[in-house]
Amino acid sequence: MRLPAYPLITCDPYFSIWSNTDRLYDSDTMLWCGIPKPIRGAVTVDGKALRFLGLSDLPALPQSGRDVAPYVTTYTFENEKVRLRVRFWTPLLLSDLHQLSLPVSFVDCVYEALDEQEHSVTVTLSLDEKLCYDGKAKSCVFYTHQAYGRPFAVMGQLKQKPLSASGDGVGADWGWYCILGGKVSAGHGISATRTLKPGRVSAFCLGFDEGLAIEYFGQKLPPFWREKWTDLRQAMAESYQNRGLLFDALQEQSEMILSDAAAFGKDYQLLLTAAARQILAAHKLVRSPEGKLLYLSKECHSNGCINTVDVSYPTAPFFLLYKPELVKAMLTGVFAFASMPLWKADYAPHDIGRYPHANGQVYALRPPYAFRPRNVYKHKSFSIFEPHFQMPVEECGNMLILAYAYARETGDTTQLEDNFTLLERWAGYLAAQGVQLKNQLCTDDFAGHSERNVNLAIKGTVGLACFAKIAELLGKPTKAMAEAKHLAFSLDSNRSADGTLPFSLADPEGWSLKYNLVWDRMYGFELFPEDLYFAESECYRRKCAPYGVPLDSRKGFGKSDWMLWAACLDGTDRNVRLFSKALVRFLAETNDRLPFCDWLETDEPKRRGFTHRSVQGGLWMPVLLRKTLAAEEDT
Repeated sequence: MRLPAYPLITCDPYFSIWSNTDRLYDSDTMLWCGIPKPIRGAVTVDGKALRFLGLSDLPALPQSGRDVAPYVTTYTFENEKVRLRVRFWTPLLLSDLHQLSLPVSFVDCVYEALDEQEHSVTVTLSLDEKLCYDGKAKSCVFYTHQAYGRPFAVMGQLKQKPLSASGDGVGADWGWYCILGGKVSAGHGISATRTLKPGRVSAFCLGFDEGLAIEYFGQKLPPFWREKWTDLRQAMAESYQNRGLLFDALQEQSEMILSDAAAFGKDYQLLLTAAARQILAAHKLVRSPEGKLLYLSKECHSNGCINTVDVSYPTAPFFLLYKPELVKAMLTGVFAFASMPLWKADYAPHDIGRYPHANGQVYALRPPYAFRPRNVYKHKSFSIFEPHFQMPVEECGNMLILAYAYARETGDTTQLEDNFTLLERWAGYLAAQGVQLKNQLCTDDFAGHSERNVNLAIKGTVGLACFAKIAELLGKPTKAMAEAKHLAFSLDSNRSADGTLPFSLADPEGWSLKYNLVWDRMYGFELFPEDLYFAESECYRRKCAPYGVPLDSRKGFGKSDWMLWAACLDGTDRNVRLFSKALVRFLAETNDRLPFCDWLETDEPKRRGFTHRSVQGGLWMPVLLRKTLAAEEDT
C-alpha cells in the first residue's frame, strides 16, 4: 500500500513520527507536520554496518517489502545473507484507556538467514536530540540509568517548561524521551543495541514523558495514564513486559476494523487502514479537576485549536462505533466553557483554546486578544469576539447531534441532564434562524462565508430533531420535532429540476454535498423524502472526478470525510466504493508527502491542507450507518 507518509510512532500530537518516503532509509523521520525528528536504525551483519531507518553515511540494506495494516507498519530488508523485518506499532487499545493514552511505542526486529549460514547480527536504534526541540538547537542532557529492573537511556532539554507554548505545526518544547531494549547509551542523542537471534523477535520500546499534558481553564493537568503508572519508566517497563499481550490485542482491534470495512470493498479497507492511527494520535486524554474525562483533539494543520466542535463532529463515527464514552469526553469541555460567564451567546462555541491550552475559544477573537489568547476564559465581555467569524448554526447543530448520538448509543443521559439548559438554548437558536440563513461560516470555513446555505440549514433541521429526541429521553415537553419537520418541508420545496437541493437558496443553479442528511437516514426522523437521497446520490456520481467529489459547485476541492458521509445517502454501497477508489488513487499518486490530508483537489492529486486531522474518523460513517440500521431491524 503506497501512502503519502507512513505511520511509525503514533501516540499523540507531540509524539507522532512518520516516514515520508517509500523506502524507510531514503529520508529522516519527521513529526506529522514535517518537522525533522530523526530516529535512525542500523543493522550490523558479520561486522558490516548497514542502515535501514533514516539517513546516515552507512550503505543501505535494500528494502524489499512494506506492509501497512491499521495499527502496524512492517518493512522488510534483505541482501544475499539475511532478511530483516522491522515493525512499528503503538498499543492504541480502545479497550484500555490508560494504555491508549500512554505515549509509548514499539519497534520490533527479527531476522532470518538466507544463505543457510550462521551470522552475527545486531540492531541499533538511535533517537536524535532534534526530537527535543524544533529548529534551532537548545541545550539538552543525555543519560542512562536503571529503573524497575531495566536499563533506560533518557534525553531532554536542560531547562524544562511544560506547556510553555502552543500553536499549529509544532512539537513540544519540553519533555523527556526514553528508550528501553538491549544495551543503552547516551551522547548527543540516545540509543539502544540488541543482538538478534534467527527467527526471534527483539523489541525496542520508545516513550515520551511530557510531564503535564493540558492546561484546562488555568489548571495544569497530568496525562490520563498517570492514574495507573507512577512515571513513564514504570509504564514502559510494564508495557515491555506485556508487549506480546498488547500486540495480540492490537491485532484483534485491527482485524475488527478490516472486518467491519469488508462489506464495502478492498479500497474502503485501504482507506480506513490509512486513517486508523492518525485519528487517535491527534487527541490527548486527561481528566478534568471535577473528575470527568476530557478527550481533546488538536486541529492539526488548520489552526491548532483544541477541542474544536466541528472537528469532533466529523470525527465521531469512529468513536460512536468503538468507544462512545470518548464522544462524551469530547463534549465535556465545550459544555464547561459554554457555561462560563464570558460565553453570553445563544449559540455553541467553536473551540476551547489552542492546543495544549484549553483556556477558552480563540477562533474569532478580535485583535489584540487574538495575539495573546492564553486566558480567554477570564475575560468578562463577549465583545472580545468578532461575530462575523463565529459559526453559530454549525456548532449548535453539531453539539445537539453529538449529544443525542452518544446518549442514543449508550443509554447514558447524565450529560444531557446536566446541560439541558444549554441544549435547549441552542435548539431555540436553530428554530429562530430557520432555513433562510444569514451570510455566515460553517465547518467548511476554508471555502468562505455563504448565504442561505442549504447543507447548513439541513444541519440545523437535524439538530432540532435531535433535541426533540433529547427532550423525549428526559421526559421534557418540546415542539422541536414539529419545528424540524416544518423546516425540512420548507427546504424540500426548493428542489432543482434534477430533484436535488441547491448549494444555496440564493443560488438555485449551484449544488453541494448534503452530508448532514446522513443522520436523518440513520435515525429514521423522516424529515426528508427518500427520493431526495437518491437524487442527491446520482448527482454526486456524476460529479465524481478522478480523486473524489468536490465539496460544492464553487471550487474543485473536496473533503474526504464529507465524501464518505454523502456516499451513504443512496442506501447502497455503490458510492462508498466509487469514492473510496478515488481517494485511494489520491493516496497512491500524490507527491505531497505528509500524513492523510482531508482537504484535497479532486481533479489532480494535490493536497490543499488539513494534515493528520482526527476528522478522518468520519470515514467510518458507512460502517456506523450500516450497524445502526441493522440494530434497528433486529429490534
